[in-house]
Amino acid sequence: MKKFSFSMQKILDVREFTKKQAEAELGKAVAAERKIQDTLDLIAQQKASLIAEADNMHDLQSLYDVNQYFKLLDQRRDNLLPELAKAKVVSEEKRDVMREAMKKVKVLENLKDSRYKAWKKEALKEDETVIDDIVTSRFGGSYV
Repeated sequence: MKKFSFSMQKILDVREFTKKQAEAELGKAVAAERKIQDTLDLIAQQKASLIAEADNMHDLQSLYDVNQYFKLLDQRRDNLLPELAKAKVVSEEKRDVMREAMKKVKVLENLKDSRYKAWKKEALKEDETVIDDIVTSRFGGSYV
């Protein structure tokens, strides 16, 4: 019995490679988005702890310093929000590319599976024919 070969295997390999590249790009985009989000979370935590500290302050200079630091944190947050929006857009674009690559691979895998099943069925049929011929030739075609 001859070995199964898929005529579009090279195309499938290229599409799988493209899918892996898309996965890597998506990972990078999600990591960048996560980094910005973590920075925003850290800013929020700093503001919350600063508020708790400011409640116990009675010195005017300290309160002024806290207020200035609030302004700095707000400015950093305001600068990061557009970056986060851009990062989310990039992540979604990479996700779409990934979905498309997965679809293309899945189509070829399904085609390969169906062709393999057809090949297997044909191979079994050929084996049965060969076995029938052997049995017929051994026993001379007489079934008694």
